[in-house]
Amino acid sequence: MDDLKPLLAFAAVLEHGSMNAAAQALGMTPSAVSQHIRRLEKLHGVKLLHRSTRRLAPTDAGQALAGHCRRLLATMQDTRLALSALKTDIAGSVRLAAPTGLANAAAFRRALLRIAREHPALQIELQLGEALADLREGGIDIALRGGEHALDAPDLIARKLAEWPWRICAAPGYLKTAPPLTHPARLDAHQWVYHQPPHFELARGRERHLLSIRSGLSCNHIAAVQGLCEAGLGLALIIEGEAAGAVQRGSLQIVLPEWQLPAIAIHAVTPHRIQSARIAAVLRILQESFAEPTAAAAKAT
Repeated sequence: MDDLKPLLAFAAVLEHGSMNAAAQALGMTPSAVSQHIRRLEKLHGVKLLHRSTRRLAPTDAGQALAGHCRRLLATMQDTRLALSALKTDIAGSVRLAAPTGLANAAAFRRALLRIAREHPALQIELQLGEALADLREGGIDIALRGGEHALDAPDLIARKLAEWPWRICAAPGYLKTAPPLTHPARLDAHQWVYHQPPHFELARGRERHLLSIRSGLSCNHIAAVQGLCEAGLGLALIIEGEAAGAVQRGSLQIVLPEWQLPAIAIHAVTPHRIQSARIAAVLRILQESFAEPTAAAAKAT
């Protein structure tokens, strides 16, 4: 085991960027981390790090060793998690991050209700926000992500929960007084509420229509768009899973449901493949809850 400590110390320095941060992650002193790396360099007769007052950077030899050390560190972390998973008690806290708009999604709410009902000893610490939660720092156990940047980090483990298409939605009251909508060509004659101006292609069979809206009510908070749409302020793009509850209640109506729009894949992302019993239980309930068909989809078809 003593032979592994220098390799783990080197991997931690590369991951965290400094001796101090690596020492904190490993439960050592910065001096001990530095000594481990110097011992590794002396034992094998190579220089692994360029040291300066501002930063640490691996040498060519350090780069060659880096991948092996990272895999060793990941194996150690997975081993600890595997040991933790042997404990079958589903209790404790699970830190769950999600985009703010998912609080409107019936699937997400079903999952939270099931967790509370089936595992009362579990405590969910919910963190809502639009920024991608950093799972590497250990502050988040599961992050729900969607869109093109959901899987940017290749070392994270992603489980697909659902694929929800965008829907054009409006309040029934707005549609009563607005120009009739029978074709996408008429969409630009309507009022819009958006986080970013809509620019996308609609499809129906072989027919295509490129929509590009340049004016409307712009809102800097994406989760507020649905509420403004329900208030009758105009058309809005809302992903199907988030609109489902409002469609079922009748406060939103899907416009041009026969036309297909692009879809967003929703993933549950974790920093490790092996999970403790409590995190595995939450992942299972999320997967089952999101697998249920949305009310919006049923109504659109």
